[in-house]
Amino acid sequence: MSKGFRTFQAALNTWDTQLYFPTPPSFLKDWEARIMPAQAQFGSMSPAQRAELLFLISNNLIADQTLIQALYIKESGLSAARFEAEFKRLTQTILLFAEHIQKMPWEKQSELTQDAKTLLKKRLPIGPVLVLGSSNFPLAYSTMGGDAVAALAAGCCVVLKAHPMHVGTSKAVANCVERALATLALPSAIFSHVIDNTHYWASTFAQHPRIQAIGFTGSIKGGRALMDLAAQRPAPIPVFAEMGSLNPVLLLEDYPEASVAVAAQQLASSICTDAGQFCTKPGLILVHESHFEHFKKALLSALGQQTAVPMLHPDIYQKFEARKRQVFQVKGIVQHQTTQQASGLLGRWALVQPDFAQLLQEATLLEEVFGPFAVLSFFSKTKQLADLFDLLGGQLTCSVFCASPPKIALAIQQMLHLKAGRIIVNGVPTGVSIDHAMHHGGPYPASSDARFSAVGTDSILRFTKEVCWQFQH
Repeated sequence: MSKGFRTFQAALNTWDTQLYFPTPPSFLKDWEARIMPAQAQFGSMSPAQRAELLFLISNNLIADQTLIQALYIKESGLSAARFEAEFKRLTQTILLFAEHIQKMPWEKQSELTQDAKTLLKKRLPIGPVLVLGSSNFPLAYSTMGGDAVAALAAGCCVVLKAHPMHVGTSKAVANCVERALATLALPSAIFSHVIDNTHYWASTFAQHPRIQAIGFTGSIKGGRALMDLAAQRPAPIPVFAEMGSLNPVLLLEDYPEASVAVAAQQLASSICTDAGQFCTKPGLILVHESHFEHFKKALLSALGQQTAVPMLHPDIYQKFEARKRQVFQVKGIVQHQTTQQASGLLGRWALVQPDFAQLLQEATLLEEVFGPFAVLSFFSKTKQLADLFDLLGGQLTCSVFCASPPKIALAIQQMLHLKAGRIIVNGVPTGVSIDHAMHHGGPYPASSDARFSAVGTDSILRFTKEVCWQFQH
């Protein structure tokens, strides 16, 4: 294991001075001794008791908000405004689940009088869950983000593996959870926080027989590695991985010409906000030929007004630059990019403009570029879109700009239903609402299982199982 590592101050383009040390291997033996008694106690608590824990965690986070904000901004390079939005999202998620679990049906009962039996189906926690903190959401998808909150709400103990590039933020949030457990005299093993800048703890817990599910937000490579580890176990377990997406955008022929420039401005902002480091950033924009020149001019103008900001850490920045170079090497492709000079880890926007034939032939154009980057092309017929969508993998989102949503061609509707988990009409895909009706997932490789959401109250279903009691009379 590492002897120590540092986080990165993206805004200053320098490594932090504080040294963090990985959780020692000896931690595992202690965890093994405590986890099942903790799971038994926590899993048998009432929804109201679990809600009390969630309310207390939220209160602790609010009490420590200033400390968490300072660490968040230092380690991520993200703005104070972004912190406020993400912190609000985190606390809203916790409170939403605290209220939801006290209302949701945990049992279903049927009286089968002719068969002289009663069926009682119970929804129960699946067991201890491994959650891996994400790099691009230091709060909302990390230590007490959507996965950890949903697992705790379900009654599952959580092992949280902190992301190495925002360990300070993660430790500060974990402290709020640990204090809440201590206040309620609950076992500390209900929430375990491990630190690591290698794959040691992720692979160790992914293969541990006590872990019953995994929650992950990150790259296809990382999600796939966890899925493979989980599948190779003597008793395989589910991995709920959200792994990114191209998030195609369609601007159809019937879209009002007077609104084209506004749509372009909205998409430019969606591409570039926080250096495009969102899984829902629009990465492929397909415009009907009748609107293409107008749209392209407006989009380039709007992109030109965007100011580059630092990317989260060197690894993300280097991969972004490498993927840009890879796409730029496609023969005959038209390139557009910012004139802003390189400085530190600035995520500088770029746009490539292939013709439709190139889209069908060059696989690299249909692979996600994580950062402020998009592919822009035009089409003339629905059949072209169908041919292209046949080549695409699953998507978290697809967006459609049109004049009359009810009149979207059935062929396009079917195409979207096949490929996307969320379809946005006349809007951009960034900004995922936390709500009962939200679905954040999609066919592989957008996520590992299109049936489940990583956002909203339905995300709790990932970490539950059902058991039926049958009583004979």
